[in-house]
Amino acid sequence: MIKKNNKRIIALALSAVMLFSMVGCGKNKNNTTEEGTTVEIATGDATEEPSVDVTNTEKTTEKPDVDLNSPEAKAEQEKFDDWLWDSFVESVNSDSITLNYSLANPEEYGVTPTDATYGELDMSEEGMEKDKQETLDCIDELEEFDYSLLTDDQKFTYDIIYDVQETSLTSYDYMYLYEPFAYTSGLQTNLPITLAEYTFYDRQDIEDYLTLLTLTPEYFEECLAFEKVKSKKGYFMSSNSANEVIRQCTEFIAVPEENLLLETFEDRIREFDGLTEEEIQNYIQINHDNVINYIIPSYRNVIETFKALKNTGNNDLGLCYLDGGKEYYAYLLRSKTGTDKTPEEVIDMLDDAIDKTMSDLYAKLFADSSAYQEYYEALEDESVYEDIDYKEAIEYYEKVVDDKFPEIPDIDFKVTPVHESLENIVSPAFYMTPPLDDYEHNSIYINQGTESSQSIWSTLAHEGVPGHMYQFVYFLSSDPEPMRTLLDFNGYQEGWATYVEMQSFYYYDKYENPAYADFEAANNKLNLLVSARVEIGVNYEGWDLEDTQKYLSDNGFMPEVAQDIIDYVVAEPGNYQMYCTGWLEFEGLKDYAKEELGDKFDEKEFNKVILDAGPCQFWLLRDKVEAYVESVK
Repeated sequence: MIKKNNKRIIALALSAVMLFSMVGCGKNKNNTTEEGTTVEIATGDATEEPSVDVTNTEKTTEKPDVDLNSPEAKAEQEKFDDWLWDSFVESVNSDSITLNYSLANPEEYGVTPTDATYGELDMSEEGMEKDKQETLDCIDELEEFDYSLLTDDQKFTYDIIYDVQETSLTSYDYMYLYEPFAYTSGLQTNLPITLAEYTFYDRQDIEDYLTLLTLTPEYFEECLAFEKVKSKKGYFMSSNSANEVIRQCTEFIAVPEENLLLETFEDRIREFDGLTEEEIQNYIQINHDNVINYIIPSYRNVIETFKALKNTGNNDLGLCYLDGGKEYYAYLLRSKTGTDKTPEEVIDMLDDAIDKTMSDLYAKLFADSSAYQEYYEALEDESVYEDIDYKEAIEYYEKVVDDKFPEIPDIDFKVTPVHESLENIVSPAFYMTPPLDDYEHNSIYINQGTESSQSIWSTLAHEGVPGHMYQFVYFLSSDPEPMRTLLDFNGYQEGWATYVEMQSFYYYDKYENPAYADFEAANNKLNLLVSARVEIGVNYEGWDLEDTQKYLSDNGFMPEVAQDIIDYVVAEPGNYQMYCTGWLEFEGLKDYAKEELGDKFDEKEFNKVILDAGPCQFWLLRDKVEAYVESVK
């Protein structure tokens, strides 16, 4: 049975826009352990791939001419469905945040909520050993099924889950390279907004939320204990990264009485029906006391711990300078993006994409140099776009994308500014993923402290329609296998949002010159491509500041931004690849389909194939596209 991986911090339901510093511009599951069985865990100095053989021999010896309607097949299919359901119920109920963000009405799914909890968290070596054994047990359980008797949809789900488990095994060999307090994906940045968006469906949700606040110090302490062990073993983060964590935490608690979790709670509690004014005031007081007495001290603890540890790291450069770092980056590339390409293949893909984008841009420059000069001047004085109303822009997108994207159900959504206390901490924008049974209500946050008015047009496409909000609503409204909604495929999700974001410039109809759309697309593509290329250069190939400056200068970019990019990619290895490699994978699939089908290619039908498959690994998605191509030929 699949169960939440205790090694990983609670899955926070944020889909965020990448924070660029360039020019111009979940939940892994595993199974219960067998008593008395142990597995050795490497401590970060592994230099070879894991030696565990997890090849699914049952799958590779699939039986020919199987009758999927036979009693034997039906029994096996029912058995697999039961296994998936049991895994979903246990996983979704493993912590209160996962449950709240996954199901609005858990009882309707046969889920009885447990006491409020952040979930089990044991980041000791013993805890990791247990987690690894549970992952191996999950793989064993999967291999007990007769793959040949499953339906095509079941096989697809099987393949998705099997690969998730197999890939996760690699992480245990590099456990001390894992970072729970990363720049934008860390606990300190994501927990505040996740708690602020914790939905009160009933009174028990209010009580659970207030209890979670009191459990936060213990949860943070477990993560900080892990940081102390990392420090002793020489794996603590760079001093620049540590200073950034300290800054983030300091800003979040700078004015305790104006904290986000105080200011948002009263609005939410007053929106809850059935409470008397006395009850409301009582809850407001409890929340106040819990924030002041538990949340604020938790962040102070992070600040104090990181101040003590910040100079104990042995490396201010990329992952590859740490023992096992190069191998760990290869693991991150696969796990974060869902690609089956090697780092070397991704490097080639990025280099080719940069060359092509530069070539296309130069061709447009030579064709109309005056238009580019006008565009550049408009960039300088921030006049490329007129003032944009967030909601009106998304509603406009809903109308104009009909010819390229399949229809989704009617939905409600709100676009809200990020609280001031988070403006210098969180991403420029993010979408809060809705529950499986309440996808009609959606929230997008815009960070007005960092998000330029000149980038908001593409940001709304990325976060809204036809980006994250559209893709999640499409998937959740398709009656997916519930277990799949708990699995994270950031490469698919961020890749899709970036794929449609790059098309968004051609939907804007108020440019001074239509050529601006081409220039905007090229500029944004190059920013992402070059950032992703630097990321893999720093973390996998070992680029230092001089190497990065030379690369940027040689390619016509500003070398003075090199240190800022290095600081980010050192702190968040693999994050740019989720967006960039994911986007390029989608573009590659589209190019393949267009080349194979010629005049028969239909972009709306292609996008439907992608969306019908839902979040998954790209090599599995490729199978779906290839089948679609064969059916149309």
